[in-house]
Amino acid sequence: MKRILLLALFTLPVVFTIVFQSVFSADENKYDVMSLKAAGKITSLEMILEKLSSYDIDRLLEIELEQEDNRYIYEIEYVNSKGVVHEIEVDAVTAQVLKTEREY
Repeated sequence: MKRILLLALFTLPVVFTIVFQSVFSADENKYDVMSLKAAGKITSLEMILEKLSSYDIDRLLEIELEQEDNRYIYEIEYVNSKGVVHEIEVDAVTAQVLKTEREY
């Protein structure tokens, strides 16, 4: 019982960190992202993920919205069903996949 409790105490902060990074990891703050979406300057993350449905995404690890050279880009890190970590860069306006790479 003590072993399970200790394991939970050590793993919960890691799980919470991953979840919060996934949801809020962006150069823009949450309200700026919502404003960009409302203004039609970026495609919603939901639409982006729908367009990536052909990829073998088993679990999302991290999603970032970055601005590079006046272009908004989603960087999506995920684990596939074989346990391999990948990263996809997607144009946040057109939803076009710009780059894919195997992380480890």
